[in-house]
Amino acid sequence: MLDKNKGLSFTFKEEPNFTLVLLTGDLNMFSAPELRTNLVKHFEKGTALFILDLTDLSFVDSSGIGVLVSFVSMAKKREGAKVVLCGLNAQIRNIFEVTRLLSVFNVSDDLESATKEISG
Repeated sequence: MLDKNKGLSFTFKEEPNFTLVLLTGDLNMFSAPELRTNLVKHFEKGTALFILDLTDLSFVDSSGIGVLVSFVSMAKKREGAKVVLCGLNAQIRNIFEVTRLLSVFNVSDDLESATKEISG
């Protein structure tokens, strides 16, 4: 059973060339709607380049994956927009591999390589 109190915390940091989103905790059916709302708000303000750092994300379920997939799909429709995920732990990377979603996302090993990818 999911513990909805564990939840998710996320921080948006405006960097010079992109927005960094740090995710911590569990991205699940309880926390996914709030993350979606905040990502869309930033996107609609005109932010086009995002790095989502999942280093401290301990769990993701289908609701959380749905938010990530829909956000990447939205970004792909805007000229010049890009979303890069980084810091996937072994469990989360495995989920992305099994669901064949690694091909949907731009994935970097760490924040340094994600920064190079988004800037290049």
